[in-house]
Amino acid sequence: MNDLLERLGQDHRRLAQLMRLLEGLLDEFRDGLEPDYELMCELMEYLIDYEDRVHHPSEDLIFERVLAEVGPGHALLTQLMQQHQSLMQLNRRFKESLEGIVHEEVLRRDEVERQGRALIAQLREHMRLEEERAFPLALASLSEAAWSELLAAAPNVEDPLFGQQDPERFRMIYKQLKLGREG
Repeated sequence: MNDLLERLGQDHRRLAQLMRLLEGLLDEFRDGLEPDYELMCELMEYLIDYEDRVHHPSEDLIFERVLAEVGPGHALLTQLMQQHQSLMQLNRRFKESLEGIVHEEVLRRDEVERQGRALIAQLREHMRLEEERAFPLALASLSEAAWSELLAAAPNVEDPLFGQQDPERFRMIYKQLKLGREG
């Protein structure tokens, strides 16, 4: 596997971990408890900051390069790029709903939970399609020179949560992940 796909695969494993954390918080919400809304907002801020601005644009570079080649998979890659846009909208909408709860706006619990569950389900299915179909297609389609160009062109931003030893900005997520490893 090449460096860029390895980084994207690592991102997917980390996103899956965060989706499990968010799912647990949504379970508390569904059960009538008051989950840590600030932690939920921080999770969404991370998704907007890293997934929407670094991860998906890196994938789009790959998919655009493969689309420029003659070959199979064009419908799939176009679909995945469109999903990047819809996931970005879901991320923002769900974060706005969570912030509304924090600011004591009156929102329907079932609607907020539905937004969160839809986001998780779509992101999981999206990552599955990329890993099982799109990434292997890209590996088979692109030359080493193309991969080198893509790696150089991809956003080279350190992950604001996983790329630091003790990130201050996402300290609540970091604490939850650390507790999960110790527990």
